[in-house]
Amino acid sequence: MTDIIENLEHDRDIIPSEEIEEQFSKKYHLLTETAVTLKTTYVDTISVSRALKVGVSLEDNTLEVYELNSSSLQHVSRLQGHDKKITEVCFHPKQESLLFSTGLDGYIKLWDIRMNGECVQEFKEDADSPIRPYECMDVSDKGNVFCTGSQLVKDESYIVFWDPRTTKPLGAYWESHTEDIIQVKFKPNTNTVLTSGATDGLINIFNLLEHEEDSALLYSLNVGNSVEKLTWLNDDQLGCVTQSDDLQIWNTATGDMIKEYSRDKVARSIKRSRDDDCYVVNMFPGPDNNNWLLAGSHGGNGNTLRSLSIGDKRLTPSTDFVNNKQIVRCCHFDTHNNLLITAGESGLISVWNEEQSHERDVTHVHKNDKLHAHRHRPY
Repeated sequence: MTDIIENLEHDRDIIPSEEIEEQFSKKYHLLTETAVTLKTTYVDTISVSRALKVGVSLEDNTLEVYELNSSSLQHVSRLQGHDKKITEVCFHPKQESLLFSTGLDGYIKLWDIRMNGECVQEFKEDADSPIRPYECMDVSDKGNVFCTGSQLVKDESYIVFWDPRTTKPLGAYWESHTEDIIQVKFKPNTNTVLTSGATDGLINIFNLLEHEEDSALLYSLNVGNSVEKLTWLNDDQLGCVTQSDDLQIWNTATGDMIKEYSRDKVARSIKRSRDDDCYVVNMFPGPDNNNWLLAGSHGGNGNTLRSLSIGDKRLTPSTDFVNNKQIVRCCHFDTHNNLLITAGESGLISVWNEEQSHERDVTHVHKNDKLHAHRHRPY
């Protein structure tokens, strides 16, 4: 009976509000916010360009593009063309007017937002190939290769490689995962190292200079749970969020897991009472050369959103985003402008910046700078 009562307890803060204010001492305020539509909708994925253009996918299979100017988000274009859920959006790293999207319809589309949201190229596999619903994609920082990861189709899941200049694939890997591939991420500043994560509980790291898949596979890391998110934290550290909202950090040079934090540890660190209500948005390189974890709670009104600094041995409270109004599904941290951009289940795009710098005009802070979020085996 006691267990039943405990399970019905609402999630709440475990320390007084004054202590929350004191412990989460790095203050960010809401710079601007916009609703992507008057209808109730989720924002599923986000991509932010170096020039602070923001692309998001919605649950109605459309894309919206905004641009952050001064302290407001201005609408640029609405993109339509996918028949099923859009699973990933990526700005081209070298041509900021170009935006890639992919989804469960098996298509990859390239949009030019200068041309009234026109789809300027559609990437297709061979006509005799089965439709592969794509769960993810990524574009290398060099911009000359991108890849997609597919669901399991006829007992095989594919990592497919593409050259943006041609509509046909370069080649694919299909032996290293046995279930849906959820994440593919190129190592920053290179097009020769790729990591992938899947519902089979494996993280694979590939050296793309090798021609054969079995030779290219450097490490196959057993997460012990379905992979949900992967993020390169630095040259040799890879962050993983699992489907159960546990965290792992792996050394990609040695193949060793160097840190692990359970969901209940995250809940305690953001000072909430119920780990079942806790969710993790993502890990990413944050301010002051620290790695951040962004997490929240489904409990109460769902507005709790807090960041933690990932230290050598523990998670340290960093920021309480007190004006958050939604359960956040995706985020991007802009290291040049010290901005966090979040989006989620209320259809809001929110832009946060550090309080002591909020009087600065964003257009004068690196606005024109560039940001810092081969051959393959044939079919």
